[in-house]
Amino acid sequence: MKIALLSPPSRIMNHFRPPLALMYISGYLKKNGIASKIIDVTFEHQIRDKAFLNNKEKYLMEVEDTIVERVMLLDTDIVGITCYTPEISEVERLANKIKSRKPAVKIVAGGIHPTLYPDDLLGESSPFDFVVIGEGEITMLELVKAIRSGSGGYSSIQGIGYFNRDAGKAVITEIRPLAENLDAISFPDYEDLDMNYYTTASPYAIRGVFTRSFYILSSRGCPSSCTFCVAKKLREFNGIKKFVRLRSPLSLFQEIQELKDKYKIDSFYFIDDLFTLKKNNVRAFCDLLIKDKSHLIWGCSSKVNTVDYETLKAMRDAGCVQIDFGVEKGADEALRNLRKGITVEQIRNTFRYCHDLGIRTFANMLVNTPGEEEKDLNDIIDIVNAIKPNIVSFNVFTPYPGCEIFDSLPQKLLRDDYPLLMGDPTVLVSEMPDKFRFASHTVDFKLWVKEATRKYNKILPNISIYTNIRYLRNLVYSRQKINYFRQITSLFREFAIQKFS
Repeated sequence: MKIALLSPPSRIMNHFRPPLALMYISGYLKKNGIASKIIDVTFEHQIRDKAFLNNKEKYLMEVEDTIVERVMLLDTDIVGITCYTPEISEVERLANKIKSRKPAVKIVAGGIHPTLYPDDLLGESSPFDFVVIGEGEITMLELVKAIRSGSGGYSSIQGIGYFNRDAGKAVITEIRPLAENLDAISFPDYEDLDMNYYTTASPYAIRGVFTRSFYILSSRGCPSSCTFCVAKKLREFNGIKKFVRLRSPLSLFQEIQELKDKYKIDSFYFIDDLFTLKKNNVRAFCDLLIKDKSHLIWGCSSKVNTVDYETLKAMRDAGCVQIDFGVEKGADEALRNLRKGITVEQIRNTFRYCHDLGIRTFANMLVNTPGEEEKDLNDIIDIVNAIKPNIVSFNVFTPYPGCEIFDSLPQKLLRDDYPLLMGDPTVLVSEMPDKFRFASHTVDFKLWVKEATRKYNKILPNISIYTNIRYLRNLVYSRQKINYFRQITSLFREFAIQKFS
């Protein structure tokens, strides 16, 4: 029998983003002799045009039905489903469909929402037999062995929750200590995925850069305490000690080499919250790429106070072509209110370094935060004008359970409200201001974001990558040039939608 591992249907919206969490769990299970199968439904309609949006619900239901049918065809006794907070309703519906047709199967939910709010998925009528709390590799392995042994000794397994029907209550076991040595876990399981699909040329991994790419996870945990993010809550939940853990530079290099040799990637993107946390690790990794004379290009997320000119130069020399920064606000007081831990001066200096070195910059800005005034919007525009990012995203805040802002709200979102978080935040703010508007001003966010996005995402800075010598050399050395020609129509369609729709 195989362990079936599933993502909720709405993950098809993620623009070729692979199910990394499931891949790590599957890889670890297989490494320890447990057969597993990632049931992953790929989706060709990646362009979010009007035709797609008008038929989105139909597509999602088709994907859901396909997932269920594949589970029915698989010889499985245990199904694992990953779950973010907005996905709770669809995950529950998916689990109920599977349970109705395979009543004996054990269904396990994991992910951020079961970790922070396990009681939301446990109950007398719940389709979930267990939840995994925290990181899932070791816990899932122990849980699978316990289920199959028939011993029923679940209370001794760290990091799970289940409903004790005899006692009529949920049981949450002791928190499992975090894995300290990430190198010892395993590489993700690539075998169950359509890697041609996930590595196809697109502008989505390194955002705005058309390339054959794949996602890499180099660390776990984030040391920041931003009020709009759940990182602080997770750190407190697990205990601050050793919350942030890094893979070794050699481990990263070996995984990238395997992806390059086996799946012919031309680039990769570090999907970590903060790749540049430890400068020595970053430079050691860059040295490996430079010594290998790699033609790969790559991107990552960073924080402006974790890099300096020398580190950025090493990254540039090793093929880094773009860095995504969480800038959020344009004034020191507003940054302090969000507990960003950065200053306007640091933002300006880091973006200047990137411009000097020829590294593209992607700036994330955040509006609709508690107490925000119209002046804060003007400060955001001022900082964007000053730092001149190649691409800028103006994001409208909505309160996810687990972030500090959510916990401080006098009126909490209810469980039935969670799916709303998957909607357009500008619409939520407009139609349900009592739940989703936090700014003190009355500016129309839908109009403001639309105008700012068009004004500050200019065509020439966006397409400058296509004259970059490193990028052009990367294309020359690509072993899948025909894939770029086949996908070029999709690139132009996406560009047209982003710029003109």
